[in-house]
Order: sequence, then C-alpha cells, then structure tokens
Amino acid sequence: MYDAVVVGARCAGAATAMLLAESGHRVLMVDQAGFPSDTMSTLYIHQPGVARLREWAVLESLLASGCPRLTVMSHTLNSVSVSGSLPGYEGIDYALAPRRVVLDRILVEAARAAGVEFRARTKLVDVIRRDGRVTGVLLRGSDGKEARESGRVVVGADGMRSTLAGLCGAPTTIQDGRRSCVYYSGWRISGEHVRLVESQSAYLAVIPTHDNVSLVSTFAPQSAFGTARTDPLGWHLNMIGTLAPDLREQLRHAEPALRLTGTGDQRNFFRQASGPGWVLVGDAGHHKDSITARGITDAFLQAELLGQALAGRCGADRLVDAALTEFARLRDGLLLESYTSTLAAADLQITEGRLAMHRAVAASLDLTRTYLGVFAGMRSAEELVHSRLPAAETAGAAAKAAHGTPR
Repeated sequence: MYDAVVVGARCAGAATAMLLAESGHRVLMVDQAGFPSDTMSTLYIHQPGVARLREWAVLESLLASGCPRLTVMSHTLNSVSVSGSLPGYEGIDYALAPRRVVLDRILVEAARAAGVEFRARTKLVDVIRRDGRVTGVLLRGSDGKEARESGRVVVGADGMRSTLAGLCGAPTTIQDGRRSCVYYSGWRISGEHVRLVESQSAYLAVIPTHDNVSLVSTFAPQSAFGTARTDPLGWHLNMIGTLAPDLREQLRHAEPALRLTGTGDQRNFFRQASGPGWVLVGDAGHHKDSITARGITDAFLQAELLGQALAGRCGADRLVDAALTEFARLRDGLLLESYTSTLAAADLQITEGRLAMHRAVAASLDLTRTYLGVFAGMRSAEELVHSRLPAAETAGAAAKAAHGTPR
C-alpha cells in the first residue's frame, strides 16, 4: 500500500510527489503522457515560484539547462509604458520561463531521486472505494493491462479537465465564464526582458525561454475565438502587427521555433479541494485565465501547502482527513485574491482610470517597484490604491492594471 498515489506528473504532481517522498512517505506517481514531453503553457514562473525551486534544490539544474534569468519587465498600456527591474523575493530577483519539456523532466527526475515510483503512459481508469472513502485507483498501462493500487490518499494533479475530480464527484464551488482566448508561437529572436503590450481588447506578451527562443502570446476576448480559429496563424500575426509593429517586422526575418498552439477553453473555477481519501492540487482543483501567468507558480505553492499538511500524517485516515481539511482552507485563502484580479485583467478593458494609474506608476520608481511586486503576487493590489494615485482609482482598477500579464 502506498501512502499517496499522485495522478499527474507535471508541475503540481511532480512537486507534490517529491515533497511527500522527502517527508518519508511511500509515493506512486502516474501520468498518461510519455516523458519528457511538451505541453501548452506560457512558461512563466514568478519570483515566489523560483524561490520554491531553489528551496527544493532543483533551481541549479534548471539554470544549468540554459534557461535565462528574466530581470526586467515592461508593460505598455496604449502608449504609456511601465518598465523596471523585477523586485526580489527571498533573495530571488528574477523570473524564469523554461520550456516545459525541460522543467517537467527536471521535476520528475527530482521526484524519482526522492524515492517516488513513477509510471508514465499510465491512465487513471477508476477509483477504488470502501465505505464511501477513496482507498486506491484502477490504472491502465500502455500495454493495456490494468492494475489496482491502494493508497492512503489519492492526489489529483491531472489538470483542468481532471479525471480524478470527475470520478470523485468534486463539486465546483466557484465558477465564472471564460474571459479570453490565446495563441502562442515561438521564434528565434534575441531578447532579454519580458515585454507586455496592451490595448483595448488585445494583449501581447513576449517572454524569452531556452535556446534564444522567445514565446509570443496574443490574447483577445473569448468572443474572438470563433474568428481566430479559422486562420490561427494569420490572426496571431495580425494581432502582433497591431500591438507591436516592430516585433511583427522582426518576425518576418526570424525562424519559427515552436509550433503555433492556442485555446478558447480557459475555464475559471474552484473545485472542492478534497474529500474522504482524495485531494486536488494545481489546475485540477483551481484554474483561471492564463493572462496572469499564475499557473506554474500557483502549482508550486499548492504543492508546498499539501506537502506540509500531509507530512507525517499519512498513517491513519483521521490524520489524512485533518490534513486535507487544513490544505483546502489554506488553498482558498491563498488563491482567491489572485483569481478575482485575474478575471479583471482578462476582461481586457482599458478605462481612463486605469490609464491614469498607469501614468502615475510610470512616473514613479517606488510605484513601479510596487506594481511589479503586485504582478508577481508578492504585494497586494491595495498597496497601489493607497499610494500616491489619482483619487478616481479603485481596488478593482489597481488589481486589473497590476495583473495584466501572461500565465
């Protein structure tokens, strides 16, 4: 019997499995994908997420892979630009945007080094129950053979469309409509800082990643997806040309490095975090629009919370239940504010009040530091509201302006 069976081996799953194993627990981790493999992502890891990688002793491996440190960010709203060095968090004054095929491999390797048993190309078929409690899983390997595995707790880290959540009947506790659609491309262009450009109902992000490649993301309201999907590349390039003509000209002479991907299915919800014998972590339990680039960092923070809650408490059902209840409370408290501000950012609306605040931030080094700290989830948007800003500004406007950034 395993102390924990973790379904999903990407950011949330691998980090959770690693932390549980390091606490002395026997852990099985499975994923239906082969590894290493790529997945659609905006790649960005905020400073608090990078600090976790350092704490887990995997940061050096990631930096050694050639992932560039991102120390400067600019955010242009119409013609008003805020630009500055990223503020430090626990000694980390840079963000990272690794290719997922690299990041996920490093995390899986770290989990296995901690003692996690890993099975790739293994699909969750069903959960095993006893007296209303989840006590294990039914798995199917790549050879078609099925296996039953028992676990004191089953962790769902299997993404927005979580199979485990469906099998356990996890109810949705908060749900909002889709806000934006997005397309991503990658190009071999030089770049050392994160560039964000926004106009009414349109948003662009340029983020350097491995191998002198920059990820270029374009966002528009969800209502635009029907048109965008008829000619994705043409729509994407037209958006780039509208928001950043200089970049569009640069791309005419650049080599494409990543295939175009995109989605109009960016759901916004919280699911019930746990139940008897099961728990959801990462996108499986909570998902929001990718425009704020919170996915990977939030996955790390949730993995840390769950690892701390379960450490040394997998020996009895009552201890597991207490740990999962604690995790659920902390998760919701940690993520609700950024969820609300993400929805505001994903509306892609530029008001006169928002522009006034952006001008005030652009004119002040102190406010720029605060602004970039809010962007990284290190400071509250309320701090901008109570700074030297025009009286017309509101908390909602501050949150929207400070969080208008990629996933």
